[in-house]
Amino acid sequence: MEIDYSPQSVPTAPYRQIVPASASAVLFLHGITGSPAAWFPIARAIHREGISVSVPLLPGHGTRWQDLNATTWADWLDAATTELEALSRTHSRVVVAGLSMGGALALALGTGEEPPDELVLINPALYIDSPLTPVLPVLKHVVASVPAIAGDIAHPDRCEYAYERTPVAAIASFASAQKTLRDDLWRIECPVSLFVSGRDSVVGPRTLRTLRSRLSRRPQIISLRRSRHVATLDNDADTIAEAILEKMTSAGRARAGNPGGRE
Repeated sequence: MEIDYSPQSVPTAPYRQIVPASASAVLFLHGITGSPAAWFPIARAIHREGISVSVPLLPGHGTRWQDLNATTWADWLDAATTELEALSRTHSRVVVAGLSMGGALALALGTGEEPPDELVLINPALYIDSPLTPVLPVLKHVVASVPAIAGDIAHPDRCEYAYERTPVAAIASFASAQKTLRDDLWRIECPVSLFVSGRDSVVGPRTLRTLRSRLSRRPQIISLRRSRHVATLDNDADTIAEAILEKMTSAGRARAGNPGGRE
């Protein structure tokens, strides 16, 4: 699959392309402090194959890092849920792909009453791997931001257009939600594909161990040996894109072979 890595005219803008003839759609969710730019090249390539795609801009993102401090996990999850519901009304199959915090949001959607058909997780974050994590509830009242966690990409010419600072109150909200999410992983029944980078300065190995032990069905694990945390823009992005496309086209072939059945 050919992937064009040039950004949109407004790199942080949401990207949504609905194909009326497509029975399938992919919802792409970006990470905390990030933007749709992290998924845009892959989403555009998938859309060019005739599949509906949506890359929403999550609340508090795409403007100033101070705006993110005024939002919480509940706001981000509500936005993701709303878009999943919208796609589900017009498509018989919806796959959710999430990067980092977007992967955590995808898992949260998978625990819901109306989950997506499948989850594709790229270096999902189930822990805040920082020595400051235990004091975040107090620290957020003292410090507004800390140095950025963005830009962990091996490829020298690609940018995720994320914030230059990491808002502490937003991270504290995320850390609190992660505890509940880890306890609820057993609820997920849909298939899960997990892409793990060989080098990751943001998400540590605890997340992989937790997913292996707590998901009710074993996830498919794919190693991305040439990429860092933002693998959707890195040297293995084509592997991610091709895997997503294969999931969508194979489901379409199955539906064509069994037109009276459920996908």
